[in-house]
Order: sequence, then structure tokens, then C-alpha cells
Amino acid sequence: MPDRRHTRWMRIRVLLATGFLLVCTAVVLYRVWNLQVNQSSWLRELSQGQYLKEITLEPMRGPIEDRQGAPMAVSVMTESVFAMPGQLTDPRLAGKKLAQVLGLDPKRLVRKLSSRKHFTWVKRRLSTELAQQVRDLSLPGVHFTAESRRFYPSRDLASSVIGFAGDGRGLEGVELMFDGELRGSTVLAQGLRDARGQLLFSEGVELPALVRGGGLVLTLDRTIQEIAETVLEETVSSTGAKAATAIVLEPHSGEILAMANVPTFNPNTFWKFTAARFRNRAVTDCYEPGSTLKIFTMAAALSAGVLQPEDRIDCQRGSFVIGAHTIHDSHRGGFEELTPAEILMNSSNIGIAKIGARLGKQALYQGLRQFGFGRKTGIDLPGESRCRLRKAERWSDVGLATISFGQGISITPLQLTVAMGSIANGGVWMRPLVIKEIRGPANELVERFEPEPAGRVVSPAVARLLTHMMVKVTEPGGTGTGAAIAGLKVAGKTGTAQKVDSITGGYSKDRRVASFVGFVPADRPRVVVLVVVDEPTSSPYGGVVAAPAFARIADGALRYLGVFAEEELPRAEAMVPAPVQNVPPKQEESVLAELSGQANPSPRIVLALERLPDLRGLSVRQALGRLAPAGLEVVVSGSGRVKSQQPPPGSPVARTTLVKLGLEKSPNAAGTEIAVVSNRKKKR
Repeated sequence: MPDRRHTRWMRIRVLLATGFLLVCTAVVLYRVWNLQVNQSSWLRELSQGQYLKEITLEPMRGPIEDRQGAPMAVSVMTESVFAMPGQLTDPRLAGKKLAQVLGLDPKRLVRKLSSRKHFTWVKRRLSTELAQQVRDLSLPGVHFTAESRRFYPSRDLASSVIGFAGDGRGLEGVELMFDGELRGSTVLAQGLRDARGQLLFSEGVELPALVRGGGLVLTLDRTIQEIAETVLEETVSSTGAKAATAIVLEPHSGEILAMANVPTFNPNTFWKFTAARFRNRAVTDCYEPGSTLKIFTMAAALSAGVLQPEDRIDCQRGSFVIGAHTIHDSHRGGFEELTPAEILMNSSNIGIAKIGARLGKQALYQGLRQFGFGRKTGIDLPGESRCRLRKAERWSDVGLATISFGQGISITPLQLTVAMGSIANGGVWMRPLVIKEIRGPANELVERFEPEPAGRVVSPAVARLLTHMMVKVTEPGGTGTGAAIAGLKVAGKTGTAQKVDSITGGYSKDRRVASFVGFVPADRPRVVVLVVVDEPTSSPYGGVVAAPAFARIADGALRYLGVFAEEELPRAEAMVPAPVQNVPPKQEESVLAELSGQANPSPRIVLALERLPDLRGLSVRQALGRLAPAGLEVVVSGSGRVKSQQPPPGSPVARTTLVKLGLEKSPNAAGTEIAVVSNRKKKR
């Protein structure tokens, strides 16, 4: 009879074995499920990492254009050279040859090519000539790929506004401010590793197209920007100044037509310049405005009703004591009694200090804040400063007096320009605009920036009264006669301010800032212009240094915009200029070529010429556009803007009239030396 104990034990062992096998089977099944389902993505990436190598290629940035469509920043395709050290037969020889062609350090390059890396960049974004020289070396293991490169066709023109980009990223200016809109999508190019770990790319492989970013349309006008920069460069050179800034503003829209800083830099080679050159002084630099602030002290007093136009202020013959301090007027012998208009006309410190005292600390503080001082304007540019306007509670009695005439307060050039623009705009403060449109990758409109009024700062009546006072500043007897423009009324104010000595903490005796700000025509303002000259050595006075520069910039801008003095027009009906900004943007060379075969004038240019208009100060594009409807033959010599013309302005126009234009070369001009342009209609 079988042993029951033995049988029972056999069953237990079978059950244990069966259970163990079931557990093992379950573990294997779970592992298979985990690898095949749960971790499949991770394992796939890990597997690809063993044989795939990715190269990050920088995206194609979108373009930046001026208001007329002229390119200010574009991206162009260039070639970059890379090497696969494992494919090089002689890394030392290859490194020496490449270093000689590309201007690289041979020792460093040889070390890179002798490394155990599968991939290394040799040099990125080569010129066409350099790329061909590398190809001519026929080095195995050296390959090329396409990459985008940022190019600034106007070189240093408006460089402090536009800024620059490097390695696909915006680093300064609007390139930085709108980097997200301008950047395209990063492209990853993949290669294969073989069994030995070497990276394999087939020569000539087509990489995915670089996805372009969106574009920007600026409010700047390339021609007006060039006028401003040319005048500033000449002003700095002739006055021995340290630097200079100019802004041209359209008062009714708040759009910046030009924002110039000298010295400037070339963004195509930005690495050759110090960081100080990149600074946009118009929005970042704070300075004491001096007498240009008197306008706004006067505005606050007139608005508050504590001052009337017919009031007479005792200016005490040029010496006014406040506590332990004495305020002086620069005019020899001083003045006795002056009206508010005469105070501005003669720039009396004592007169405006007494007006400030009538107004009081709190009211003056509030008035200056309304005009935008002590706060940012909100312009779409990086690094804007708010500058210093202390609370009224911290002002002393002498502080009230000095702030009234622009000392003891700091502002940016942009703040002053926008504040003056509010007076030119009938008392309405407009937010300054430097971006007109944002466009998408397919050039579709994404956002348009419309004029943005931010409130009324003075009544229209006060704005008109201030304009009348400022016109007297530029007329005979005023301090700003150098800003006068023949045939046009100019409203403005001079400024001369001592700079603070960083060592002593007091005011420097020989370092000054000279300025002039105003608008023209005074009765129908088209542009507001500010010129600030830092530390001129020829003369410290704004009326001597900055006012003439204002006149040249304003006159050139107005001529370009089609605004002329009435006496320059032979008859009111003789010519009716269309808005110049509607002329299709072209480079001067291409315009010459286009118009030379033009059968009919552009439908956007509406002119009825009976007499020859004044073309001086215009660009070639604008001059030819004005003459096109008359079908005249034009001879152009030189480059830049029109300096002379024959026949002279006002001459009768006949079909056989030959117009000769002499151009004055400017640093940023890119015209032709001699061109004959026929606008006559062709016979069929």
C-alpha cells in the first residue's frame, strides 16, 4: 500500500514547481509588455541616438523694412563648412590649409580636427568667395550646409534703432525687442553613424528649408533718417562734440520718422565696436534739458490760470536772490520787465523762475508729469529710461526755480520730443510709435499699430498761444534765429545746460549740452525735430550749435515730404503733390532703370506740372517721381540728394526741357555717378 505521506509531498512539490513556472511566465510577459508598449518611445529614441546625429541650423529671420518698404534688415542664405574628423585622411594638413584660407588659428583648428568627435564646425556663414576657396581644396571629410545670415543693406543707417542679431537671436534694438516675432523655426539636420561610430552625410543632401520668421515694418523713413544722420555727422565734426542725437516725429500720429545717434556702428560687423556704440541715446540717456523745459513750465502756468499773456514779469536786471543762492540771466545787463513771450524769446531764467514760483511746487510737478517727464513713453524699444523727476515734497525753494528752467531734472531726448509733439498736436499727447506693422512668415498682416492718443495735456488755445511764443524765438531778436527756414514759420526753443561733474557732484564749468527742439510749419505742423549736441567745443549754446542742425534736418525732411514755402510755388495750381510716402519704395539705381523705360507715369504720383518745382534736398527717387508726369528728360550726376538743378525752380516747363540734377554725395548714399533718364512717352 503506497505511503500516503510520500504521495502528499509529491503533490506539494508539483504545485510549487507549477507556481514558480507561472510566476516566471508572468514576469516575462510583464517585461515584454513593458518594453513593447510602455517604454517603446524611449527605447526608439535611445536606439536612434546610437546611429543618428542632429545638427541645429539657425532659423531664417524675417525682414525689417522702413515705412516705404525699403529693406533695413534681411536674411540671406550662406554656406557653413563643417568637418567629420573620422573621415579626414590627414587632420594636420587639412587644418593648416583651412586655417590659411579662412583666417583661423591653425593650431586650434588642427586640435579640433584631430579630436575623436564625430562632427565639428569649422566656420559658419562664409562669403561666396571663401566657400569656393574651401571647395577648391577638395578635402575629404569637409562638407557644407546652408544657413541664414543677417544682413543690413543700409549698413550703419538707423543701427541704434534696428540693433543686430547673432546666431539667430536678436541682441540689440528692435531685433531684440521683437525677437519672438522675427525668429523662424529651428531646423535639425540628421546624419547617420556607421558601425565604427563615424558620422556620414551625403554631399549635396537637401536639408529641410529654413522656416522664416515674421517681419516688421518700421515707422522710420530711410531718406529722412539719412538726412538726420548726415547732418548730425557734420555737426559733430564741425563743433568737436562728443556725440549728438536727433529725432524727427510726426506730431498727429506719434510716429517716429527718424531717430539718429552719432557716433554709430555697422551692425554687419557689430563685434568690431564697443558696447557703448550700441546704445540708443535717444531713449536710454538722461540729461538735464536746460532752457527747452521753459516751454512746459510756461504751459503749466498758462493752463493753471496763474499767468496771462499780457502779464509783465520783473526780471530784476539779471540778478535774482533766492535764500543763499543767486540766479542770473545770460544776457549782459539782464532785463527789466518782460512779457511771457519775451521771456521765452530771450530765454530769461529769472522770468521763468518767477513764473514757476507763481505756479508752486505741486502744480509744476503735476504739469511736468502730464507732459510725460519722469515716466517712460512706452515706445517699443529696449532700455528706455524714465529719468529723474523728484517728488514736489523734496523740492527746495531754489530747486523750484532751477527746475523751472530745466536744471535739477533729467529727461531723455524722446521724452522732450514727444512733449513738444503734444503742443504741435493741439495739446494731445501721443504715444510714440516706431513699429508700424508686424507681418507673418507669408507677409500677411498680423498687427497694425494705430495712432494712440493718451490724453490732453493743454487746451488747444494754450497750445496755439505757446506756438505763437515759440515762433518769436526763431525770429530776429530771439535766441533761436539759426533754426529759421526761409518762407516757413518755425516754432521752437533753444537749450543750453551744464552737465553734472561726476567727481565733484556740482555742475561742470566747461561741459555742456546744447539743444534745440521745435516744429514746422508752425501753423500746420508736419514734423517735430529735436537736436541734442553733447559737449560741443566750438560753442556751448543751443542757438549756435543745435539750431542750424535743426533747420537743415527739418528743411530736408519737409522737402522730401512735399512741404514747401508758399513763395517757392509759382502758382497754387501749378503743382499738387501727392503724399510722398505713397511712392513705391525703390533703391535709387533700380528707380533710374525703371523710369528710363517708363511709358506712363506712376498712377500713385499725381502732379500737374506747368513750372519746374524746387527739387533741392530731395532724393533721386523723389525728384524723378515729381518730374515723371511731365515726360521730361533728366540728366543725373553724382549720388545722394539733389544739390543743384538746371533750369532753376519756377522755370516754365516745355516738352523739350532738359533737366540737369547735381547730387551731393552723402556717407550712406548709394546712387549712380551719371544717368540719363527719359520720361517721355514712347511713340507706338
